Amino acid sequence: MRFTIFGEDHDITKEKVIKAVEGKAPELIDRRHKFFVSLEGRRYPIKQLLARAIDRSNSEFTAQYAQRILRKLGFSVEEFGPPPPRRHVRPSFPSSPAAVNQQESMNVKQFAVTLDSDEDGFYVSSCPALPGCHSQGRTRDEALNNIAQAIRGYLASMRKHGETLPEAHWEVVEVVL
Repeated sequence: MRFTIFGEDHDITKEKVIKAVEGKAPELIDRRHKFFVSLEGRRYPIKQLLARAIDRSNSEFTAQYAQRILRKLGFSVEEFGPPPPRRHVRPSFPSSPAAVNQQESMNVKQFAVTLDSDEDGFYVSSCPALPGCHSQGRTRDEALNNIAQAIRGYLASMRKHGETLPEAHWEVVEVVL
């Protein structure tokens, strides 16, 4: 069948999709993945299947495109069950210089985190002080919880390898245009 994905025509068949993932492991399942297709007892996220079949990045199309195309090709698209409950972490910010001094004396580190949303409605979080430290979540709170876990893991890896922990100097400013 011929499909147009963001202006590009692609000839895709059910066999082509199956062959594209032959011998390849499914992506690790996380909260980003809502739908999957079972092939030989393995659950493949739908965007992974379509991306491999058209040899493109899965960021170039939405999950809705992948779901629509895979269903038209005759695949049974299923939904992952509800995710397990997660511990909720609310970030806190010092309210005064005294609070900052108290946190420093307790050896608490604070890092600035950016929060944005992507085209699929997920919240993407990053820690600019730690290169490559990114995470995401379906909700704002989940993204903040996930980036907190990512930062802890990043720092634990640095400690394990004897690297110097970065100083967390940051400032929030407002720019008026």
